[in-house]
Amino acid sequence: MKTRRHTTDSRITSSHNEGINTSPSTSSDQQSTETSPTQDVIQNVPKSDVWQYFERCTSTGPLKARCLLCQHELSTPNYGTLTLKRHLVQVHGIKQFDSADAPSFSITSIKISKPEKKALDLLAVNAIIQDGRGYGDLQKTGIKKLIDALKPGYKPPHRNTVVKELKRLYRHHSNRTKIEFEEAKYLSITCDFWKDRKKNSYLVITGHHIDKKFDQHSKILQFMTFEDRHYSILIANEIENQLINLNLYDKLVTITCDGAPNMRDMFSYFTRRNIKYIHCTAHKLHLIICNSLNLWVASKKKNNTTDGEEGIETGTMEDDEDEAQISLNQMVRTMSFDTVSLSNEITNDDSESDGTSKEGDDVNGELESNDQLIDATSDEEWMDEEDDDEATDNFIEGINTEETLLDYIPQMVKDTIDKTREIVNTIKGSSILTSFIEKQRLNFNVRVNKKNKIKRRLVIDVRTRWNSTYKMLHTVNLYRDFINDMFKSKGSLDLSAKQRRKLTRVELSSDEWDLLNLIISLLHPFYSATKVLSNTKYPTVGSALYLMKSLEEHLTKEDNNEILNALKQIVLNKFQQYIIDDVEQFNTLKLYSYFDPTGFSALTRVEQTIIEKDITKLYKNLFLSSETSSSSSNQQTKKITNIDKAWQGFLRSTNKDLLQEPIATSTIQSDIKRYRNLATK
Repeated sequence: MKTRRHTTDSRITSSHNEGINTSPSTSSDQQSTETSPTQDVIQNVPKSDVWQYFERCTSTGPLKARCLLCQHELSTPNYGTLTLKRHLVQVHGIKQFDSADAPSFSITSIKISKPEKKALDLLAVNAIIQDGRGYGDLQKTGIKKLIDALKPGYKPPHRNTVVKELKRLYRHHSNRTKIEFEEAKYLSITCDFWKDRKKNSYLVITGHHIDKKFDQHSKILQFMTFEDRHYSILIANEIENQLINLNLYDKLVTITCDGAPNMRDMFSYFTRRNIKYIHCTAHKLHLIICNSLNLWVASKKKNNTTDGEEGIETGTMEDDEDEAQISLNQMVRTMSFDTVSLSNEITNDDSESDGTSKEGDDVNGELESNDQLIDATSDEEWMDEEDDDEATDNFIEGINTEETLLDYIPQMVKDTIDKTREIVNTIKGSSILTSFIEKQRLNFNVRVNKKNKIKRRLVIDVRTRWNSTYKMLHTVNLYRDFINDMFKSKGSLDLSAKQRRKLTRVELSSDEWDLLNLIISLLHPFYSATKVLSNTKYPTVGSALYLMKSLEEHLTKEDNNEILNALKQIVLNKFQQYIIDDVEQFNTLKLYSYFDPTGFSALTRVEQTIIEKDITKLYKNLFLSSETSSSSSNQQTKKITNIDKAWQGFLRSTNKDLLQEPIATSTIQSDIKRYRNLATK
């Protein structure tokens, strides 16, 4: 208020000096110095035409203006002109300032119909849901300008409206889920815990059932925050309560989850004891690879390191005195690359819509094939996962991270993977090295055809997904020539002495590059198996058994390379520990896989026979006994009529009543035989 009043008072003084000139006399230099800034402000402030009929009063007290026509003084807070205009119209009849006759300069808004507004609001909410955007993103200035240009007159929904709509959609889909799963006779669920980058914990429950037409239905039943400690009893109570609210708890038969101790133990806290636990096969593959190759075993510290020798660091390499400047350069470089990538993506979209493509358009896409490994991986599956270690889940449970004394070959494998990880961290931690590698990649892409272009970027692996290690190794192998050129050019690059020493330490020898190739060829079937198990379009229990059998065959098959055979044996030992030796889970997997033609084909004839005997026994205990007791109870309550006696006499005379018991037994046998014939076709 002081600043505003000071500005107003200065305007009074200036106006008074100009009009009446009754201010105390001062030297011209002093007056010019004192009034010059104020005069500049006044000259820049537009004046209303109403001041042709009024002058400002300089008396102390409330701000007023005097009418030059009638000398009447009017109160004008902050010199607003509304009261002055009203005085001229009502007292002096000057219609120029009549607001009713004044021309309107407001822009007439374009109105859209309510149905159209409702449809656009729904699209806006769906955009927020699908893209995971903030509730108020559509209210940002740039987005609003774009929307107004595309659809004049439409105002996107406010964040409060979005929240209300999301709550309504939640209730709507919850009710739909109850209706959709009403026909489910048996229910299986998969559940998992994970934490976001802010360490908020979430529990997701997905339901699966097969209808009478043998069509699979899968849907997320609950996605919720879990703020309690992850104790088994609390997890079991929460899952049970959620399923009870959906009227699905009594239909639950199996739960598929990871092998964390709290998830295994929660089954003892359910009020029903016949719920079957199935250990996630993808989690088992994760444990097999991580613990067999010692991907995350802690490195032993060297006690006798000299000044010229430094232990391999697992963290991101930091530049010494230039760290702050390097980070700034890295930020600017990343922004520039993002702009180029966005430009290329827009160009690619235009090219695809025209049915043509340019050779250099899709620089930042995904590699479709390679000379050594044919990979049909999509762009989404190879996105940069360097920040995924901030979002964790239970897949980290069971990974060996303790210091371990390793034999020669395991230690050699670990050292090679650690060096590869350090190379990626070193490159990504330096703007100079990143720029050098990127230029090498772009120059290479210019020289080769589209099929052989390298479109993948260097990625770092994370502990929660073993296949991220495969992606890292595979990408580094693609960059082999670029990385070797980087090592050769380290003396000419603008690097510090510490950076050059680190590059010298992590440089891969020819033998280590060869070992890297062997590791990639060993892990490629496991990577492909993980992708198959990650499919959500069909049941994967039968596929899981088929994949496990095929991987076991891959590991037991002898190769011409002795080191590769040794690596296979190392992985096979962990494979047997997590898959074969877990007898209960492996038998459960084989039992459920029997009913999937893919899994059935992976069973040996002996395994098929054992499972068929178990099925027959289960049928007799659960179904045949209930049918017999039901029929006997019906006979006790139902009176035998003369027609019944006549039929019984006929059947007894032809001895057909004696075949009723064998018929029931042969029915299940004939069904099994019929299924076996169909499954093997």
